[in-house]
Amino acid sequence: MADNKTATPMKRVSRACTFCRARKSRCDLEANGGQPPCNRCARENRECVLASSHRGGSRIRKKTLSISAPTTAHNLTPLLPVQEHRTQSNQLTPTSVPSLQSPQNLNDVHQNASLTAIPTSNPEDEASSGGESPIDNTIPRNPSDAWQLLKDVAKVESGNAAATIGVAQNGVGHAHPTQENTERAARGSGNVPHTGIKTYRLVREGYLTPEVIQMLVQQYFENYHCYLPLVPRQYFEVGAIDRFAITDKHLLTAVLTIASKDWVDQPHIHQSISRYMHDLVSGIAAGHDCEVEAVEALLLLAEWEPPGLRHNIEAVGRGEEDRSAWMHVGMALRTGYFLSLDRTSFRQESDEEAKVDARKRFAWANCYVSDRLISVRIGRAFWARGPGPMTGLSSRDFPTLQPLFDGDEDYGKIFQAILDLTQLYSNVHDVLYSGMRSSNQMMLMGDYVKYVDDFRTAIDRWYATWGNIACSKHIKMTLEMAYQYLRLYTNAFVFQAQISQAIARKKAETPLREHLRRVFSNVGSLPDARFIWGSVAAAKAFLTILATQIDPIKHLRYMPLRFYLYSIYSAVFLYKARSFGVMNELEQRAVQALIQQSIDVLHQASLSPQDPGSRYARLLELLWMKPLKLGHHIVKDSMQSPAARSDAGSQLSSTGSIKMDAGGYMQYSPANDFSWLDLEAVGDFVSSDLIPGQNPGMLAPLGGFQTGPAAFMASANVMNWQGQAAANNFQFDLNGNLLF
Repeated sequence: MADNKTATPMKRVSRACTFCRARKSRCDLEANGGQPPCNRCARENRECVLASSHRGGSRIRKKTLSISAPTTAHNLTPLLPVQEHRTQSNQLTPTSVPSLQSPQNLNDVHQNASLTAIPTSNPEDEASSGGESPIDNTIPRNPSDAWQLLKDVAKVESGNAAATIGVAQNGVGHAHPTQENTERAARGSGNVPHTGIKTYRLVREGYLTPEVIQMLVQQYFENYHCYLPLVPRQYFEVGAIDRFAITDKHLLTAVLTIASKDWVDQPHIHQSISRYMHDLVSGIAAGHDCEVEAVEALLLLAEWEPPGLRHNIEAVGRGEEDRSAWMHVGMALRTGYFLSLDRTSFRQESDEEAKVDARKRFAWANCYVSDRLISVRIGRAFWARGPGPMTGLSSRDFPTLQPLFDGDEDYGKIFQAILDLTQLYSNVHDVLYSGMRSSNQMMLMGDYVKYVDDFRTAIDRWYATWGNIACSKHIKMTLEMAYQYLRLYTNAFVFQAQISQAIARKKAETPLREHLRRVFSNVGSLPDARFIWGSVAAAKAFLTILATQIDPIKHLRYMPLRFYLYSIYSAVFLYKARSFGVMNELEQRAVQALIQQSIDVLHQASLSPQDPGSRYARLLELLWMKPLKLGHHIVKDSMQSPAARSDAGSQLSSTGSIKMDAGGYMQYSPANDFSWLDLEAVGDFVSSDLIPGQNPGMLAPLGGFQTGPAAFMASANVMNWQGQAAANNFQFDLNGNLLF
């Protein structure tokens, strides 16, 4: 006993690569059985070399000692995370995909594995061996930093304790088995070890085969990657699927989820992948450990929003994808902040750190872009409050986007163009659409003109710089469409201001509908006519690109979801403008033909009725050809055969609320209670019927009594159109969105 007390306690043998040790970060060698490369080096495609150490036991200089000893299953770290195992009650039922051998028990693999411990020492490694406490030379800046330091200390102490126990049991030292020894032991026991892609859960449980995964990754690269090149190019190389699955499982699953939605003849594949993706996203939300690849996965999901991630898909699009994208972008931003991705916005790192931070910087810049664009789409405040990428970054700051060969896309320049345009989106939203109070005051005072003029000038300058960028036509069309929608978004604010000012000037005895149509029947006489014409021209230009410049099958089908929604916003805006009488008869005919072309293209781009193109084409059909019920008669506003409704038109005209033009097309009252920026309200409008005895100009949504913002919007409109509201009670909802 006395000898035991005086013996020098043994410490664990350090197992970390030189790069992770220099960064004072955790080195994860579990995926490869304790051998290099570690997860970080594999992900960053760098050479991984285990650092030597002089920690633990007697120091043997310039000598090596190799000892083989048996090991047991409880000494080994599993190759797979615990959270990926499913209980029997929650086990997914494998579907009919290419056959795969049943997964083997991982414990059987390690029954007879041998290990080799080689404790070495080198005086030159004193500074980088990590022998000093993790709390040395570090000043915590906040409680989170202090907690992280304490967590690192706890890990070191628990590792030392575990190493001491292992040394006592084995005599000298204990280390993880090498992959070679593990495979040798597995062959001896008749089992096949799980390595590479076979460690991926969907393969391990028999839902997919490596061949199917390779096909889906290739299809993603060919169809989707060009619109958002977040996935590192190394993962599209032949033979890289093993590394992809081990180091970036969140990103791989997002890629598979997006690509598999096109396999409509095998829906079970998309369902199985979507369930796993849902589990991973839930884990991120629950605070599971993750890296930058989880942020990238969330951003990809927000751009395409695969149908398998939603519980219910309605036959008519109502903007549900916007809500899902809002949540995914929010999680990506919060995760990015936690991983300190926002600090990469400033280029203060060394050349070596720049190689590591390049991927993080690009991911954070895309967080900024996605945050701004989704906020503009749904009229909400921005998530990101910290430093953005507008700190002098240019295409050279994204080396992973540079072309490798002649003829490659220069994604660096394309992304710089997107960044510059996104900054304009952000400024317009901040100044013009910042909130109900500020927007209301700006409309009353009329000082919005100077802002809109400046924005229009900046938008034109962007187009002069980037309008002729050298890239593939379908990518160039996405930039063109984003530019046209920004023009619409900017000029439409002035249209709303003119409506609000016209309401304020209305005399009490004049019906509001007649007053508004009289004001806008001669747009040229208005002081802001150029802005109104500009908004209508931008909406028509956007739909013209959609209908005539993009192949719906080769390209539109794979474009990010926002371009589908931009087209719907543009069509709804034109519907609103038509309601106010801005267009003459000839222009109405042209717009109606353009809407029909857009509907046809959206249908062609869809593989199934559940696709966004088909669902939102149906929304436009209902909006522009809405059936109206009057008593027991149903009248349909059809763009194809206006003469067929001449008799019904005369009956409706007699009511004095719905007018028919010379061609027999219905002209709805401007009193429609939805905003061109609120697709859910548009869905309520197109799904409503007239109640017998009700004014045909006012449509009541189905579903009974309404509460919340929708009810506020409807009631506010009724008050305004009846002239009972105060003169300065303009059309806003509770969130500050304009109701035009």
